[in-house]
Amino acid sequence: MRCRTSALDFPPINRDVKPSCPAPISTPCETAAGIYGVCGALEVLETLAENPDSLKDASFNYELVIFAEEEGSGFGSTMTGSKFITGIYAEADLDKLVSDTGMSLRQTLQSLSPYGPDGKTIVYNTGGLSQEALQNVRWDFDQVQTMLELHIEQGPVLDREGLSLGIVDSIFGMRVIEVTLTGVGNHAGATPMTERYDALCTAAECILAAEAHVKTDDDKRTVVTCGKMDIEPNCSNVIPETVRFSLEVRDKDETKIDRFMNEIIDLIVAIAEKRQVNCEIKEHSKSSPLHLTDRLIDAMSKHAAALDLPYKVMDSGAVHDACMIAKYAQTGMIFVPSINGRSHVPEENTNDADIAAGVQFLLDTVLHELHEVK
Repeated sequence: MRCRTSALDFPPINRDVKPSCPAPISTPCETAAGIYGVCGALEVLETLAENPDSLKDASFNYELVIFAEEEGSGFGSTMTGSKFITGIYAEADLDKLVSDTGMSLRQTLQSLSPYGPDGKTIVYNTGGLSQEALQNVRWDFDQVQTMLELHIEQGPVLDREGLSLGIVDSIFGMRVIEVTLTGVGNHAGATPMTERYDALCTAAECILAAEAHVKTDDDKRTVVTCGKMDIEPNCSNVIPETVRFSLEVRDKDETKIDRFMNEIIDLIVAIAEKRQVNCEIKEHSKSSPLHLTDRLIDAMSKHAAALDLPYKVMDSGAVHDACMIAKYAQTGMIFVPSINGRSHVPEENTNDADIAAGVQFLLDTVLHELHEVK
């Protein structure tokens, strides 16, 4: 079993089953996610290594890849690592992707210590972050058969319905805008209510209008979120002059994403004009909805039914690195429940039995891919 690190600091860990297949391209079966996905996939690799007889006549090698910056909270771009892997991002994007602190992705990578726990052994090397180094990050998808991603659901569906397993059918797309509202900053006590051009009150009305509008969705599936806001001067006794906030719309129907977002933009412009506040709207990012591989969905569904596991085929409202890889390789996703649907908070939790069941199901699926797929 070998571990290596790419120029973007995400390590592939692989074990060769077919000696004739060179290590750099022995990546036909992938699995990835957060802490659970990584630890679960490592357990699968260890189990296979401890049971070599299970790998007799396997058709492929297998590899675990730990992707970097899937969430996008660091540099404002989701699935950053997998975008470099697929060639969507190139060297110039190392400087274009900038954190809230003003530090670029290139600067961040260059600031990482190359040494391991002993302080001496070099375990990380950016390769100078050159175009050549980044070219080596890109996968040769002619050598990739399947990607599998194990993840907690991050939502309430499985827990609410008492199910142990989710097999993902589609992943929502999303469209994100950044809205900047500029009014007039003035003293909070000395300015009459009739003479205020309050950017924050305008933003509040815009966000509530967006929420109310999306709630009219007949399918009750489209969602809208304002998750980030900056206020200036952000002082308790000063009327806010400038407010900058994000707004995103998600659905598995791209037509609905665009229709709702365009209508929300019209609402925001109208509210700003009514309140005599300047409005600037920028398109931030967009990803299209994605349907995963039917062959994998069918195979996993049949296996879950044969094991009498309580499961459902379901959508994912969250984006995943699988979105990037699915355009180039057969891709499947496995969900386990999130207790009370809590995610991205300290209360996030999953029952031990569901954790184990998800990893076992991943192992079963990997073995099926290694032996049954030609």
